[in-house]
Amino acid sequence: MIKMKSLRVSATVTFMLGCFSVFALILQFLALTDIFHKEQNVTLEWKVVQFCYLILILFTISTFITLGLMIKTKYLFSDKLLKAN
Repeated sequence: MIKMKSLRVSATVTFMLGCFSVFALILQFLALTDIFHKEQNVTLEWKVVQFCYLILILFTISTFITLGLMIKTKYLFSDKLLKAN
């Protein structure tokens, strides 16, 4: 039962980081566009790009942790997943 609770928490964190990742990709696109157009001072844009990469890396790590928990609890290969639909 504890594994299912940690799986639910991990899935929620992964979903939230996924939503933040979409927003981060948009911000990163805008920052890289400013950098490409050779604006005067681009230090803030580079900070935005670094922060967005951090969010994307956290999302990737969270995804692998969630998949690992799903495999460990055998939820991924069980009939529960098929019966839910």
